[in-house]
Amino acid sequence: MDDQIKQKIATDFGFAGLPPLEQERMIEKVGNMLFESVLERSFDSLSDKDLTEYESMLGGSGADYQKIMSFFKERVPTFSTIVSEELNRLKKATSTLLA
Repeated sequence: MDDQIKQKIATDFGFAGLPPLEQERMIEKVGNMLFESVLERSFDSLSDKDLTEYESMLGGSGADYQKIMSFFKERVPTFSTIVSEELNRLKKATSTLLA
């Protein structure tokens, strides 16, 4: 996960005041939820060819977060909007759970 998203999660979810290890653990949890929801929405924008390429990329030993993010940024024109919307959605969902 890139540092900008980590910082946004820490700020938006109120993790900035936590001890570093706890903060990193919480950012990772929210980041994983964000990653899953963003990918789920992004799949709808991919062609069959792109989906096949994505699946083969996952099968390779070199598949990593940055490679996957680059893939979606290149093929989904609204990717950054989806990330922002999903981050806001998660923030709202967790705020009602914690209220």
